Amino acid sequence: MSAIHLVNIIKSYDGKTKVVEDINVEIQEGEFFVLVGPSGCGKSTMLRMIAGLEDITEGDLFINGNKATSLLPHERNLSMVFQNYALYPHMTVEKNITFGLYKQKLSKSEQKKRCDEAAEMLGLTPYLQRKPKALSGGQRQRVALARAIVTQSPICLMDEPLSNLDAKLRTKMRSELRQLQRLLGITMVYVTHDQTEAMTMADRMMILNHGQIQQVGKPLEIYNQPNNEFVATFIGAPPMNVANMKVIDHTCVLSDHITIPLPHDVDPTASYAKIGVRAEDITLASENDYLFTGEIVNVEILGTETLLTFAIDEKNQWLAKLNGQWDIQIGEKVPLSIESHHIHLFDEHGQTMFQSKKKAVSSYQVKDALPKEKLL
Repeated sequence: MSAIHLVNIIKSYDGKTKVVEDINVEIQEGEFFVLVGPSGCGKSTMLRMIAGLEDITEGDLFINGNKATSLLPHERNLSMVFQNYALYPHMTVEKNITFGLYKQKLSKSEQKKRCDEAAEMLGLTPYLQRKPKALSGGQRQRVALARAIVTQSPICLMDEPLSNLDAKLRTKMRSELRQLQRLLGITMVYVTHDQTEAMTMADRMMILNHGQIQQVGKPLEIYNQPNNEFVATFIGAPPMNVANMKVIDHTCVLSDHITIPLPHDVDPTASYAKIGVRAEDITLASENDYLFTGEIVNVEILGTETLLTFAIDEKNQWLAKLNGQWDIQIGEKVPLSIESHHIHLFDEHGQTMFQSKKKAVSSYQVKDALPKEKLL
C-alpha cells in the first residue's frame, strides 16, 4: 500500500508559470523517500502541498488510499520538521515537544509519557527544562524531531532539516535520522539539495529540475544509469565529467589528443553529441594500455583518495579519482585509461543514448599504473 500518491500534480501561482508540473509518484509505506534537486526546482513546494500548507492547482493527492487534496493540514495525520526548526524560544524543551499534544487535548500523563520516551530516544532527557537558546544546533534539531515523533503520525515530512548544521554534525545526524526512521517504521519524505544526503539516506529518490521529474529510483540505480545529462552531473561527487564529442571510425574524439574507442554494441551512426565518464572510471595506466596522456593542472590529496584535474582541451578540464595517496605534481603528464564500457553517451538534448555497464554494488580496482615510488 502506498502511503502517499501524487497524481498529475501541478502548482502555479499566477495561472501561467508552472513551478511544479505533472508530478506522478507513489511513496510506499515505511519508505525513506528523498526529493532532491537544485534550489528553486520545486521540491519544498511539493512537500508543502503534501502537508497542506500550499494549495494544489491541479491533480490529486492520496494519503493512505484516501483523497487528501482538500484536507486541512491537521486532518492529514502527518508531522513536519522545518528547516529552521520553528521552536518556541520562550518555552522549555519539554513544552516545545508536547505543544502539539496539548493542542490534541491529550491527558497530561500521556503527554509526559510520550515526551519522556522521545527524549530518551534522542538523548534529550538532560535538556528538558532548558530553553532553545541554551542548546546547540544539533540539540535543537533533535527537539524538532522529538516534537514530530510524539504525535505518532505515520508520515513525517522534513524540509532540509540538516542544512543549518556544520559538516561533521550533518554527517552524524544523517546516520541518526536514518536509524530513527527504521526504528519507528514511519514513512519519511525528506527534501534536500545535497546529493550526498540523498545518496546515503534514501530508499528511493526523486530528482527534480525546473519543477519536473528527471528520474525516480534507488540511489545506485540513478548513479549508474542516469536518464539524462542533468541527472548524471547532479548525482555524484565529484560530478560526472562531460564533454562534446564526435564519432570517427567507431571512436569518440574529444580533442586532438584524446580519443576513446566506442563499445562494440554501440551504433556508430547514431547522433551522439556528448560523452560522460565518472571520475573513478578514469584510471592511471601502464605504458602499454594507456589511451591518452593528461597534463595535471591540480592535485587534491584527501587521505583515502587523490583527485587529479587534467585538461582535455584549452577550455575544459576533467577529474580523475584514484584510490589512495599519490605523489603526482602539477604540470606532470600521466598516462590515463578509460574502459569503453564505462562511458555514457548523450544526444544534443542531453538524453542518455548509451549507459555504463556497471552494476549496482560492483567493485573495481585501480591499476597500479605508476612506479611504486610515486606512492606517498
